[in-house]
Amino acid sequence: MVDIKELKTLLKFYKSSLGDEKLKVKEDKKVPVEVGQVRVLFWMPEEYILIFHVEEEGLVHAVPLTIWTDLTTCLLKIHLISNKTCKALAPLPFFIYLRKEVLEEESFPIYIVRKDTIEKVLKAVERAPVWSAVKPKWEFIKLVWKRYSGLTFGSILATHIQRESD
Repeated sequence: MVDIKELKTLLKFYKSSLGDEKLKVKEDKKVPVEVGQVRVLFWMPEEYILIFHVEEEGLVHAVPLTIWTDLTTCLLKIHLISNKTCKALAPLPFFIYLRKEVLEEESFPIYIVRKDTIEKVLKAVERAPVWSAVKPKWEFIKLVWKRYSGLTFGSILATHIQRESD
């Protein structure tokens, strides 16, 4: 168990790494979005998402994942092992919605997980509290949600407008 002092330090590191920069994927390197992908978003700092549904109109349903595993309220950790690296990620306790085009432009798939892993992640997110009495955890969840909130709202709105015009 991580003590409160360590959590405060982790949160401080996360906050100090926050930036507005979002790098773009070169046109010839873009990869289509698919269910089961873990994608890295080229933001500062990098964020990770797990795709669990893609609507026909291009609205992508995802779970944000974090390398800051001690700062989330989800107890599940998934370990992505490739021949080059091993990365531990934990889900955050909410879902996000992003346009497929945005993901193809600002992210790249780093791993494909099995269907049973997706199901475990979704169950963990549904069970996890969206807040925490531990202040650093609560602050972290709010900060990450804030990073995704405008994009989520805009993606849902754009999809709604697209549906209305069809």
